[in-house]
Amino acid sequence: MADTRRTRTRRVLLLPVVVLGLLLAGCAEDAPLDTLDPQGPAANDIHNLVLPVFAVAGVILVLVVGAVVWLGIRNRVRDDDPDDEFPEQIHGNNALELGWTIAPAAIMAAVAVGTVATHIAINDTEANAMVVEVDGTPTDWEPKVVVVGQQWWWEFRYYFDQEITSDDLRDQRNLPPADIVTSGQMVVPVGEEVELFVTSRDVIHSFWIPGLNGKRDAVPNRVHPWKLEADDAGVYFGQCTEFCGLSHARMRMQVIAMEGGDFQTWIDEQMTAPAVPGDAEEFVAAYRDGESVPLSEDASAEARGLEAFTVQCASCHLVDGVNDLTYAGANQASGAAPDLTHFASRTTVAGGILDTYLADGSLNRDDLEAWLRNPDEVKSNASTEAIPRGMPNLQLSERTIDDLVAYLATLGERPSDEMIQATQTDD
Repeated sequence: MADTRRTRTRRVLLLPVVVLGLLLAGCAEDAPLDTLDPQGPAANDIHNLVLPVFAVAGVILVLVVGAVVWLGIRNRVRDDDPDDEFPEQIHGNNALELGWTIAPAAIMAAVAVGTVATHIAINDTEANAMVVEVDGTPTDWEPKVVVVGQQWWWEFRYYFDQEITSDDLRDQRNLPPADIVTSGQMVVPVGEEVELFVTSRDVIHSFWIPGLNGKRDAVPNRVHPWKLEADDAGVYFGQCTEFCGLSHARMRMQVIAMEGGDFQTWIDEQMTAPAVPGDAEEFVAAYRDGESVPLSEDASAEARGLEAFTVQCASCHLVDGVNDLTYAGANQASGAAPDLTHFASRTTVAGGILDTYLADGSLNRDDLEAWLRNPDEVKSNASTEAIPRGMPNLQLSERTIDDLVAYLATLGERPSDEMIQATQTDD
């Protein structure tokens, strides 16, 4: 009997320790998806709503638990209690019943008012045109980016000199040609409100950058407006938050906020087509004309990689200057796979789960080669004859893999060491 009593006592004492541990587990500092560290106006609005709600909820929790414990101790049954003795009853105490009815109603009303006000604030957008140079021409651009979810990666589309509305985005597999198309990483100017058009090509996803705003669902055949604004330059990590299939947890994204001059430099780089390897120029010219010119026997690895791209990859991926949308003979499955035009300027690959570069700035060849060798081992995929999902295993030879990696490394400007280190996935 004594042992049983001691066991129960230990369990009772252990309970607050477990609860405290669970609470502290959500308080990690410097976490990539820290919801308690707002870095923009919208995230601050959410933070300012959540803190008082949590504070009030915490006080109520303490009061309720304390009351239950106190009542349990005060009114516990003793061996010497008369059988017909009952604790004092409060039924019919009008003042007490009114109190515990009105108080929760007032609290919920206050929470409702704050929630509605916050909802309006984080959804409200304002015109804030900024001047950017597009192909050397100053252009008034109201920061807007089309965000497209797809199993299991994110695409970001920039339109500078054309007005894009929701009606233009109804067919997510045939979107209007964009000035810049990137994947996994969205670049925005610091201190500017960026309006987003969030949609999906396949199933329901959810776009969430906790440091900058709450989540917004990406739904096929629908376009949901959203906005982001970063107070400071830096990298903000995000995650799909709607279960969307096998690799839902590995569908990540990053927002990179840059100062105005750096953002313009990024635009200039993204608007410039990567150079074709010198010993592959004749091959590319013939390819775009629908003809075939073989490479020389001593062609570089980069040239052989370009050739392999046209054979193995060009039915899904685009590279400006090789098989871009202006190429009449291209047979792309629109939106089937990321645009690779500036692959080397991005620091993540495979839907944001692999680093393109190591922390020391060198190319992450091992992960890139593993991704090309057997994507399903790196990130679970699924496909049917009707609908492809994820990166397929193309059964590439080791030489072809080496050549493709060499070619991909030529597509775009390598980021700075600081950017490479700041965007490490630590996966």
